[in-house]
Order: sequence, then structure tokens, then C-alpha cells
Amino acid sequence: MMLHNYAGCINPHGMKISSQLTRLLSSGISGNQARLVEILGQQGVQTTQSSISRALKKINAVKGVDENGQTIYSLPQQGTGNRVEVMESGLFGSLVYKVLDNGHLIVIHTRPGTAPAVAKVIDDHGFEQTIGSVAGDDTILIIPSDVKKTGQVASRIISYLTGIGLY
Repeated sequence: MMLHNYAGCINPHGMKISSQLTRLLSSGISGNQARLVEILGQQGVQTTQSSISRALKKINAVKGVDENGQTIYSLPQQGTGNRVEVMESGLFGSLVYKVLDNGHLIVIHTRPGTAPAVAKVIDDHGFEQTIGSVAGDDTILIIPSDVKKTGQVASRIISYLTGIGLY
């Protein structure tokens, strides 16, 4: 049976790649795209990184970082019904292109002119681990409430922004 390189393809086991990824991520298995290709390959499903990428996008998988700093994917948490539903629809996708921290502060780089809107989305989400944020034209400064957890807060912000399609 020939496999096509797109997220909706049916593999030899009769399941779509996106369905299999949902099953894997739901069971707690995670990893980067190459690792997910490898795991599916071990299960007899031959696919490509580009197919995995499209499938992850289709199932709205959240890109994050594990405790070792490695990129991993997980399923998004159920929506909270907050006021940023227009942003969550992906209408403004990929406004954020870099999130950095130095162990004390978090800096988010955005497309020019979009930092205030992204900062508002972050503030409206209500991260309890932050004191506040300051937004310029294309840069946001986030002040964590506990500098010992700055990396953890940065990871949560990355996961959230990825989950709603802004990163």
C-alpha cells in the first residue's frame, strides 16, 4: 500500500496519521517530530516528518519544551472560555517568533506592531506566576513573581502561545 505525504492519509492499519498522533499524545507519549516518526515506524506506520508536522497542526498539538530543553508536542488543554477566542481561532497566527529568559525575566519578540496585542492575550490568560508585562512595538517583557520558576513560566507561556496559534 502506498502512503501519501499528507496529514489525512490512511496508513496500512486503516487509521489517519492525525488519529494515531492523537492516540500517542493522549497516552502520554511525546517527543519532537523526528521522534514521533520513529515511534510510528516502530508501530509499522511509515510516514515522514512533513506529514507529522501537518498532522500535529491539524490536531492543534502544543509545542513545548521538556525538562531537558528538548522540543516536545502534547495535546492542548481544554479551552477556558476566556475572552481571547478570536485570537485562539488562529486568525492572527504566528505573531510571536522568539521567547527567551535569563533566569530572571522573560522577553518575547513579536512581529512589529503586535506586542501590545500579544501581551494583552497573555495578561488576559491570567498566568498567576507573573507580576505583569510591559509591551513595546515588537517586544514584551514579562516579570515572573518567583525568579526560581522563570524557566517554568517561560515554558508555560510558550505552550499557551503555541496552543492558540500565536507561536
